[in-house]
Amino acid sequence: MRNPARLYERQALLSAAETPAVFKTAGTLAVATALLSAAVLLLRYGDQAEIWALLVQTASLTAVAALGGILLRLEQHLQIRYERVPTVLFFPAVFVAFAAGLAVVYPGAPSYLETRRLTTISPVMPVIVLTVLTALYGGAYRAAFFALLPRLTHTDYIRYLSSPQFADQFRIYWDAAVRYGDPVSLMMIRSVPRSGDTPSDLDTAARELERSIRPHLRRSDRCGRYARDTVWVVFARTNAALAEIPVRRVLESIRRDDQLQRRLEHCNALARCGVASYQRRMQSPQDLADAALAAVQEATRKERELQFHK
Repeated sequence: MRNPARLYERQALLSAAETPAVFKTAGTLAVATALLSAAVLLLRYGDQAEIWALLVQTASLTAVAALGGILLRLEQHLQIRYERVPTVLFFPAVFVAFAAGLAVVYPGAPSYLETRRLTTISPVMPVIVLTVLTALYGGAYRAAFFALLPRLTHTDYIRYLSSPQFADQFRIYWDAAVRYGDPVSLMMIRSVPRSGDTPSDLDTAARELERSIRPHLRRSDRCGRYARDTVWVVFARTNAALAEIPVRRVLESIRRDDQLQRRLEHCNALARCGVASYQRRMQSPQDLADAALAAVQEATRKERELQFHK
């Protein structure tokens, strides 16, 4: 069964990533496919089939791998446009690539994919084998593609994904502040690289930050992911003067979380926090978010753990 959260995250990643990053990811997997398929086919059928026939099979799979990013994006676009029509393009393309190679190789290598032996069992067995191979390769390709793409794109797909969630959850606090004057404060916590070090896997560090914070919030407060390296925390009915108490509680929970501290150390990162409170001059929730992010930047610049926006 599909994981809706993972599917949604992959859709956001594919939509947000730059086109060059998509092509680079597909090209990397095409090279890997070419090397792997050539090695397997030559070792297994090199003495039974013509080399040109095996090259056709390798080229077919490599071409599909190289076009995989385009096919996945087109598939996603069609699925969004025609929600009620299940549109799948990548898996049929892989199936055709395997079938084309089989059609070329089979005359020169009757044992290719054990076809002759399988046809004695049932004429449809070769089709079943191709379907299984398609599912295996297609699933592996998708997993590798979406594992590699975040490393090659400069777009923060987590921010693209979480923006609607942040806007929806923050709207009630914003409306209460604007209409009724209820105070509200926003805290941004970012995993930043240590001085002179290169950060790694800040996405995982941010997930650990969110996990560590949630148990220490009041029922009226909320937290979530804002970016690949940033977590937001909303303190309801809390102005700048009162914000220090819940903020210190959150910071203390971060310091005491050994698992989180090990993750931050492994990522060569430190937690830096910025807090901003709603002010009348702010026109939208993004103004408050920008103020909290500016406080994070100031805390990072001054090498402080925490900075309140003034």
